[in-house]
Amino acid sequence: MIKIKWIGKYNGNNLPTVDVESDAKSLPEVTTKSVFMLIPILLIFALCVYCKRVYLGGFAFSRAAWMIGIVIALLFFPVHELLHALCFPAESQVFMFYTMQGIGITCTTPITRNRFIFVNLFPSMILGGISLILFLTIPCTYVFASMIFCAFSLLHLGCSYVDYLNIIHLLKLPRNTVIQISGSKIYWK
Repeated sequence: MIKIKWIGKYNGNNLPTVDVESDAKSLPEVTTKSVFMLIPILLIFALCVYCKRVYLGGFAFSRAAWMIGIVIALLFFPVHELLHALCFPAESQVFMFYTMQGIGITCTTPITRNRFIFVNLFPSMILGGISLILFLTIPCTYVFASMIFCAFSLLHLGCSYVDYLNIIHLLKLPRNTVIQISGSKIYWK
């Protein structure tokens, strides 16, 4: 069974570390330039809104529902991180923390590249992807529900840009790669 341990505020050096093999390489770190990963996400989302407006019966906007959707999405960020945690092997210990950017998790259990891709992808597909499908399929006459799912989806897909960036880096690695997190770095061998 996965054990989750709360470690509080991340202060730059309080994440768990493990000894990493000397020939292990680290994935590129997330920098402020990584925010450009939001551009394709926003473009895809804008295309979905366009398709709903033109091909799927229209699009109506409600500011109140939009704001409620944002609040609900923010309240679901811990769930997003718990979904990440559930993807690690059963015997793992997952550490949860917070920063000025939000809540995060880490786990020092070594896993395969493909499993780590799944760890990164699962929460955004469950929370962002399903809510996007619901937004696209709900008739525009249900403005309140449509806007809540629209805002919810945008936040969970958009805020997963770091996960998508990890996936891009992981796809460049050989299939038999083992991933190991230590401290704030992600190593591969």
